[in-house]
Amino acid sequence: MGIFSRIYALFGRGDEDALSVPPMDGVYKPNNRLDTTERVLDLPSIDNLVASPAGLHCSGGNSLFRIDVGNRSTSLVRQFDGPITMLAADPNGDIAVAIEGTGVRIVTPSGDRRQLDLPLEYTSCITASLFDGADNLLLTVGSRQHPMSDWKRDLMSHGATGQLIRHVLSTGKTEVLQSGMAFPYGIARLADGAVAATESWRHRIVALASAGAPRTLLGELPAYPARLAPASDGGYWLALFAPRRQLTELVLNEDDYRMEMMATILPEAWIGPDFADNGDEEQPLQSGSVRQMGVMKPWAPSRSYGLVVRLDAGMQPVASYHSRADGRTHGIASMVEFEGSLFVASRGAGTLVRLDLTAGARP
Repeated sequence: MGIFSRIYALFGRGDEDALSVPPMDGVYKPNNRLDTTERVLDLPSIDNLVASPAGLHCSGGNSLFRIDVGNRSTSLVRQFDGPITMLAADPNGDIAVAIEGTGVRIVTPSGDRRQLDLPLEYTSCITASLFDGADNLLLTVGSRQHPMSDWKRDLMSHGATGQLIRHVLSTGKTEVLQSGMAFPYGIARLADGAVAATESWRHRIVALASAGAPRTLLGELPAYPARLAPASDGGYWLALFAPRRQLTELVLNEDDYRMEMMATILPEAWIGPDFADNGDEEQPLQSGSVRQMGVMKPWAPSRSYGLVVRLDAGMQPVASYHSRADGRTHGIASMVEFEGSLFVASRGAGTLVRLDLTAGARP
């Protein structure tokens, strides 16, 4: 237990109120592997990578794209009437597409579409999905109070209204499997058949059971976890979209300040994490993150960061890939293996990068 945790425990406050942040050390030791890898293409707002029999796909704002890796280009598959918040593919090539404010549509390889009949409360913040057999779609709902685009408000409101739901495609029935989650952002199937999910605001990965509280598989993460993806040789990949900072932890514990900040300042100027450092002169800064002689130090306490972690079959970290404060491959929320490589989408840079996964390059 850290010294801050001991002090807060002494005064009756739990670990969730502590200001200490887990260090990036051991397996999480910083490096520049994301910034030195191959850059495939640039696409503003790239996110939600998914591999299907029809190829590699991604989202960019309101659009679904197919990626031609060989030619380093994209082709438009479909445009929607709102930002895409989730993609998932089934073995037949169907792709589930979540659109903020609209819900989920299934797009077939031939281009046909059909809308799923989801309750209204689940249409604005679907963060991840998993096809569970031929007739079931598992969905994580980050928040039932705020849309995906307002995720900062959910964090600063101590949001814990997220859910895991199951939607039966043939009947349209929707069932709640888990409630009270703090922004679930990723989902994966474990070897024992259980479902694992990330909880961004609780900085952990949990196993979800049909009854009882979630069981923590990996906790005290040094950054906010996003999506999970299976690794071809066992285990998983984990995206972490922004770093945890002591200044943010302080703000989360100062209720009066936090409420006034949300009421009087635009969200982009709030103290807290972000997908990118936009260089705005009005953005909040922590001591040490100010440029010295025009140079940003790699160890600076930045609002954004790039981090992908390789997990073993038990959800324990074995390797990590970083883009530090002075890098640009920040805001990683999605990655997927495809044709022997790991493709990583950087929302912060609007860039797709590729990591070689040949025998000699694996961690």
